[in-house]
Amino acid sequence: MKPFSLKRLSGNCLILLSLMAMTGCSGPHQGEEDQLTATVDTFASAYFNWHFKEALPLVDSASRKWIVYAASNVHQDDIDSLRAMPEGATFRLKDIDYTSDSTAVAFVTVHNFLAMDTIGTASHTVESAKFALLLKYEKEKWCVSLTSLPRPMKEHH
Repeated sequence: MKPFSLKRLSGNCLILLSLMAMTGCSGPHQGEEDQLTATVDTFASAYFNWHFKEALPLVDSASRKWIVYAASNVHQDDIDSLRAMPEGATFRLKDIDYTSDSTAVAFVTVHNFLAMDTIGTASHTVESAKFALLLKYEKEKWCVSLTSLPRPMKEHH
C-alpha cells in the first residue's frame, strides 16, 4: 500500500471538482428529463381529470395537503358534471424551464377540464388554460411542488 500523499489527494480532489462542475447545474442528468416529463404527464392527467388519489404520490410531502384539500371539496354536482363530459381533460406539455439542477417549471396547456374555482360554487368547464407547475428533484425523483391549488396563468395582453 502506498503511503498517504497530500499531493495525490489534492490532485484527485481537483479531478473530482472538475467532473462535478461539468455535470452540475446544467439541467437534469441523463434519464432524469424522461422521469420529469413522465411526472408532469401523469400528474396533469390525474389532477385535471379529478383523480386526486393518483396525483397524490406525484407531489412532494409539503404539497399533499393541497391534493387532499381539493379532494375534500368534491361534491355530487361535480361528480355529475364530470360524468356528463363527453371526454376527459387533455393537456400538452409545452416547455420545461430548468431553474436549477433540482428545480424546474413545466408549462402545460390543459383543454376541456372542469375547474373548481370557488369553494361552495358549482364547477364549470374551461375550454383551455395554461398552467405553470413547479417541480423539485428530491430523493432521486422529480415531484410536483404546490404552494396552492394549480391556477391558470394570467394572459398578458
